[in-house]
Amino acid sequence: MKRFPVLLALLLLASSAVACPVKKGFIAGGLLPTPAGYVPKCDDWYASSKAGLMSSLGSGQKLNWYEMYAVTPKALKLDALVQQFTAHGYTFVMKTDYGGQQGRRLRDKAGRFLDVSVSKVQGTQVFVGLSLIKF
Repeated sequence: MKRFPVLLALLLLASSAVACPVKKGFIAGGLLPTPAGYVPKCDDWYASSKAGLMSSLGSGQKLNWYEMYAVTPKALKLDALVQQFTAHGYTFVMKTDYGGQQGRRLRDKAGRFLDVSVSKVQGTQVFVGLSLIKF
């Protein structure tokens, strides 16, 4: 019976690691170092946002990965983030701003699209979603 609490703790640690795909110290599937002020968001909001994105994909489209970060507006620096992606081989495609949301779409050499979306959800914080989608 003494093993049960240890096993339970290991299962909880493993499930939280699976629920949050962010590599410690990096963003975008490990491509870039985490910018100052970016805090991984791996809660119910993350899960529902990912589920919504997955349900909106068309046939033949595949979500490679999805990450979400809580960021202060001062730390956002969206254009600098886009420049870092282009320095790593991504090509800027278009702005996808609509409503209260800012977005940028980039393409990698394999033809996959990296979408960066910024939503102001809570007072002084914004949420940055990063998704890599194969069309």
